[in-house]
Amino acid sequence: MGADGEDRAARVYPGMAEALRVAGWQHGVVTRDQALNAGLTRGQMRQLVRTGGWARPFPGTYLVEGADPFLGRVRAALLRRPEAVVCGVTAARLLNLRGLPRRHQADAEPVHLLVSGSIARSAVPGVLLRFGTCHQAQLWWRDGIPVTSVTRTLADLVLAWDRSQAVALLDAAAHDRRLRDVAEVAAQMFGRHGTAARVRWLADVDARAESPLESRLRLVLGDRGLSPPEVQYVVRDESGFFVARADLAYPAHRLLVEADGVAFHGDEGGDPRPLHRDRERQNALSRLGWKVLRFTWPDVLARPDHVAALVRALLRG
Repeated sequence: MGADGEDRAARVYPGMAEALRVAGWQHGVVTRDQALNAGLTRGQMRQLVRTGGWARPFPGTYLVEGADPFLGRVRAALLRRPEAVVCGVTAARLLNLRGLPRRHQADAEPVHLLVSGSIARSAVPGVLLRFGTCHQAQLWWRDGIPVTSVTRTLADLVLAWDRSQAVALLDAAAHDRRLRDVAEVAAQMFGRHGTAARVRWLADVDARAESPLESRLRLVLGDRGLSPPEVQYVVRDESGFFVARADLAYPAHRLLVEADGVAFHGDEGGDPRPLHRDRERQNALSRLGWKVLRFTWPDVLARPDHVAALVRALLRG
């Protein structure tokens, strides 16, 4: 509808201005009752949805045009469950943790809410209820939204995700100094279902990892008996000058392993400089006797044994 469209709607619908004012306090969300109290009718609300001016994330809630879809869905879910605390991957997004599924997927994933076990176990599509207790020390606020703390959120996701996802998440949190010690996560996991099997994963965390792909690549190699002895390894020339820094390295074998998170130099918009820099780097490493292997997300996710076989072959010489 746009700003002009909403101005016209405000003139046509006497309650529109008040409904938008209320939505402005709530991340662009207004409930049906609030809209009715503002002076809009049910028919007018249906018309706003039909014309694309408003969206209806959950029954009884409306997202006005211009609102952030993710924050709006979170607020809409909380307006239906005002006693809840945002948890899980939704909390992780609000806390700006790295190592999460791509951001464009956030608008499609359920909003995760933590509620008391005594509350009726009912939900609507698009909202995933978790049942438990959030102690005061585990409760943070982000832009007026109640959310589980970083360590509680990390613990929840370690207990919900597979090992590769969990370790990549913890690596990122440790690297970004959002997590001081994995013991803090272990404490939040204590006594909860699944802890015995998963607490061992905490030993795999490495704060030096700079990307989720690097974390997963390290696990792929380590699980196949090829744990890289060096992470974020710096290569220098004979004079001690910096040549390169590699994600993973086997210095005794002069082998470097790199995690390429995107198509190699595929997002540079035609700028030749990154390609030239990499060629210079590659030539310098070759002159010093280093071999380099690069792996992408498809390699690590779909062909982990192939990745390990390539590394093993070069280590054997």
